[in-house]
Amino acid sequence: MNRIVWGPAALSVWYELRPHSAMIVDRAVIRLAQTGEGHLEWDPPHHRLRAGVHDVMLAIDLDAETVTVLRIYRARR
Repeated sequence: MNRIVWGPAALSVWYELRPHSAMIVDRAVIRLAQTGEGHLEWDPPHHRLRAGVHDVMLAIDLDAETVTVLRIYRARR
């Protein structure tokens, strides 16, 4: 993917995370976009990426090569 877009809801939560958690989420999204690696699940109509203790809801547009981060929430174990 060539581009990562952070939606307002996700960005708002990201700014509220502790620095270490924010770094884990950011790295997971970047790694997925650059290499395709990560714990990714299809949760219609979006994808869910596990990032430490958080799940990140994503919209992936393969044609536009864009990953849009929609929201971040604490993962249910």
